[in-house]
Amino acid sequence: MHAPLSRSRLRTGVTGLMALVLAGAGIAATPGPAHAASESFCADGSVPMATVAEVEAYAAGTAVTGSSVVQGTAPSGFTGSYLGHLDDGLGKGKDLLLFQLSSPTIDGTGGLKAAGIWAGMSGSPVYAADGSLIGAVSYSLNYDNLPVAGVTPAEHMKAIGGTLAAPATIRITPGTLTRADGLRPSSAQASALNSGSALHQVATANVAVASAQGAKLTNALLARVPRNSSTAAERLRSRSFAAVGTAAAGSAADDPLVAGGNIAVLYSTGDALLGGVGTVTVVCGNDVWAFGHPMDFAGATTYGLANASAAMVVPDATGTIGSYKQVSAIGDAQGMITQDRLVGVKGTLGAVSGYPVTLTVRSASGVVVDSRSSTVVLPEAGPGVTSSLVGNAVIEDLDNYYRGTLRFTWSIGYRTAEGDTGTLTKSQIYAGTDVVAARPAMQVEDDLYSLIDNGFTDVEITRVAMNLTLVSEDAVRYGLSGVQYRKGQTWVTLSGKTLKAGTTYSVRPVYRKSVNDKLSGPTITGATRTVGLSKKATSKGSLRYSEASGASECDIWDDCEIDEVEASSFDELIDELATVLRNDQLTQTLGYSRKGTSSYRSVQVFTGPGVVEGSVKVSFKVS
Repeated sequence: MHAPLSRSRLRTGVTGLMALVLAGAGIAATPGPAHAASESFCADGSVPMATVAEVEAYAAGTAVTGSSVVQGTAPSGFTGSYLGHLDDGLGKGKDLLLFQLSSPTIDGTGGLKAAGIWAGMSGSPVYAADGSLIGAVSYSLNYDNLPVAGVTPAEHMKAIGGTLAAPATIRITPGTLTRADGLRPSSAQASALNSGSALHQVATANVAVASAQGAKLTNALLARVPRNSSTAAERLRSRSFAAVGTAAAGSAADDPLVAGGNIAVLYSTGDALLGGVGTVTVVCGNDVWAFGHPMDFAGATTYGLANASAAMVVPDATGTIGSYKQVSAIGDAQGMITQDRLVGVKGTLGAVSGYPVTLTVRSASGVVVDSRSSTVVLPEAGPGVTSSLVGNAVIEDLDNYYRGTLRFTWSIGYRTAEGDTGTLTKSQIYAGTDVVAARPAMQVEDDLYSLIDNGFTDVEITRVAMNLTLVSEDAVRYGLSGVQYRKGQTWVTLSGKTLKAGTTYSVRPVYRKSVNDKLSGPTITGATRTVGLSKKATSKGSLRYSEASGASECDIWDDCEIDEVEASSFDELIDELATVLRNDQLTQTLGYSRKGTSSYRSVQVFTGPGVVEGSVKVSFKVS
């Protein structure tokens, strides 16, 4: 995804290109060449292909056709005419073709505002009059809904897997634009072109399986992806993933992929699906080509591929964000994308590989209310996939979002480059009134990033298994407020009392319970513990209880970055990650003076009645 141009720069570019479009519109469309294509895209000769040289020989206004999905899964047609090409638009010796396109959706004659070239249209095949494949719609000035497309030649897409180099934004100048014969811009139009224009990649329609509220949280969790951590980082951080569902059994979204039909390129599948939707350019047997531009420009890669269904194309009414395809459902994965290159993505129909992420969700009564699962196809996306699965389960299965108390356990299986395997297993409890759904999601996300991005060895995640339980629909916390000791058969406050050296005492913390940040009910006493004073104890001492974790909490809406763990080796990293103090644990610290030696100090950790916060310290005398 690329940032929109500034309004001033965009309008300048639009003026120049619109002048070209208007000039082309005054020329009656002429039929394309009548001769058969000289080459075939598919090895079996089933898809005839027009070469770049053949297309560039077209006269201005030469008619073309194409197909793309506007609604549902079935492609619908569009027409167009040739405008010219951009010299070296896709790299040295590799030109980009320009066409003006037309359909009820593109032009706005179908009852809605003109959509122009929309996000999700990338990959739409364009054909010559004789049916030969010219290429794929891939670039646009869609912020102003212009009906002009940059088309990646099929000849270049056929060679995906080779090396090409070109800027993501293609500048249009008189030097790079070669107009088709018969297109003669006026001096004013030529002047506008001199100021330059820019074609941008047609965006994919980014989707995430989530509710509308869950999509907001998913985008916030994905925005925590460290910058430049992977080829997919820019897209994952984009906050552009829209809510989508998975297709019901027997849905048309599970139909085979076809040229001009939808294609979802997936980082993950199942209940935490993430990906981008565009259009299939061509299918040759089990091989599929799409987009006409990169997904993330990852080169050799692993994405899933699936069919998808669209609700409609939504025209942009602002002139700033561009029109887009509203995707309604994603089908089951049908294969793998293995090449993500400058001129498109390429994959193969068949098995889908990846590692499993599972989540069991329980109600406050312990009843299993849902079991969720996802397959991470692109390893770099695993942390975001996992956190999205958890966050959406809190929202959808437990009907909680801002407040509540949750108990969470997670196990992460991994394998190092040296062949060592291990499992990181942890548990935690959370209570919050500010997006509690994000708390467990962020913690497992942090651990996965720590493992994947460690600086010591390559780590492959093999599985993630999680359990999530709703403890209470309210945020229940226990604030430490005092310390008691047993004097005879009575419990009294310890503060200021005198204890005897060489004696053991029963003690316990005192809490004030709060519900949703408000004090609730009388004080509550904790479990009884024992402390002993040595015979050398003298003068004075103290007993302190405090929350054990002391974990700082960040605001998910405020660029809450991934927590980094400092370690000097991989083994030390694992130890640091495994040594987690839970939010329901507290420390007991006993200290006192001793005769003839240094003071005594003892620290113990134990579990409280729930999420513990704060600390309390009392002093006593020793006799």
